[in-house]
Amino acid sequence: MYEKHQRDYTVVGSGIVMASMLGEKVSGFFGGGLSEIISVVKNGIFYHLQLEGNRQEMSRCFLRRLNNNEIDLEKEYVEFDKMVAEYEKLISKPDQELLLEDILKLFKFYEDLAPVALASFDPIEVLEELYEAKRDDFVKWSEKTRRREEVVYKNGEMKFIPRYLNWFKENHAKNYEVDDLKYLIYTEITDYIKDKKPLPSRNTLLERKDWLYIKQTPSWQIEFSAGKQAEKIILEKQLLVGDSDQYEILKEIKGASAYGGKVEGKVRLIRSKTDLKDFQDGEIIVSPMTEPSYLPIMKKAAAFITNEGGVLCHAAIVARELQKPCIIGTKIATHVFKDGDLVEVDADSGIIKKI
Repeated sequence: MYEKHQRDYTVVGSGIVMASMLGEKVSGFFGGGLSEIISVVKNGIFYHLQLEGNRQEMSRCFLRRLNNNEIDLEKEYVEFDKMVAEYEKLISKPDQELLLEDILKLFKFYEDLAPVALASFDPIEVLEELYEAKRDDFVKWSEKTRRREEVVYKNGEMKFIPRYLNWFKENHAKNYEVDDLKYLIYTEITDYIKDKKPLPSRNTLLERKDWLYIKQTPSWQIEFSAGKQAEKIILEKQLLVGDSDQYEILKEIKGASAYGGKVEGKVRLIRSKTDLKDFQDGEIIVSPMTEPSYLPIMKKAAAFITNEGGVLCHAAIVARELQKPCIIGTKIATHVFKDGDLVEVDADSGIIKKI
């Protein structure tokens, strides 16, 4: 059984992130690793899936290392902070200064930053594994590191990669549209830059937008299919089960309270950045999970509800800062509610009801 996560990511950027999560740097740092990650695209919507419990067990391995005093967290933070500062210089380069190999530098940062970035938000969800005397310090470290980490993958995906792909199209791929290039596998653009191998055709990339299946393992091997073949695999494996109308009969769901309060209002589904323009002041955001680009509408929202997330997820942090009701980890909110539904959000008890 897989845990499914919808993201507003590009294939070209997410592939190296997933490879990094599976890589030796992460498994060595945590003392255990993931066994596989599957990425799926259906009609331009990106999902990644991991075996249920895999990340939690990896996090327990990490906390056991902390129990044994095998990791100096403050030393790790200092090095991480320095690396993020260098990363920020890269992603802030003006368009006229971009170089072909800059995307490879981004990929290297993704890999090098992954161990501490993951440690800042996954292990806190299984905090009971850590000795009680160490918990307060670890929570403080996680909060500090999570805030520093927030700029890394989100800004890479949302800001740098779109700019780079636009530059890449103008200088190296004039026969493609920028949207096509989002569906490159990271190895393909790497091979183009390093070995001058040709890019896949535009038709091949368009096929991937309809259906794409990618399986990655710790060996850095990639198995992928597109179009009808990918559709067959995805349907046979039932990887997108849950994207149906089966939840519409539910009138009430429960999640975890990230910040208390009670409000009533209309639902606005925010599945990706393209939905932001439809938001109206005072609506209740229902999303797979929020990210920094959602902040302008979060300031105007009555409450936030997410499928995913833990105590240090973006929605939870922003809710505490803005003092707005927030319920996270519902798993199915985006399937149960639709735009315009009138709901009551009781973030004190973690319950959302249709009115």
